[in-house]
Amino acid sequence: MPGVVSANEGGFRHNVLMRGQVLEKQDGTLVVCVGQADGAQVGQVLDVIRHKRRIRHSRAGGPRYRRENVGQVRIVELFDSHYAEAEVISGSPKVNDTVELIRP
Repeated sequence: MPGVVSANEGGFRHNVLMRGQVLEKQDGTLVVCVGQADGAQVGQVLDVIRHKRRIRHSRAGGPRYRRENVGQVRIVELFDSHYAEAEVISGSPKVNDTVELIRP
């Protein structure tokens, strides 16, 4: 299993087990860039995150982007060590969104 990455965002700390990108979308099916090498398994539910540019950012040089949770997907098939097919459970994921599995 891949190493765990700790992230601290706005005071909220979470452990990311797996992170990838939505590469393709067709109807309710996605191709995501996570696979066996990342520890992906059929049935796992991943959060879908969209990085949005802030309209205004702090003069103190704060972050120019914010994370927005836009849905969830479930892995239905592993293609190989790098790619998987996922079905949309909720929301409206788009190409280039990030998918990630978080350890609670």
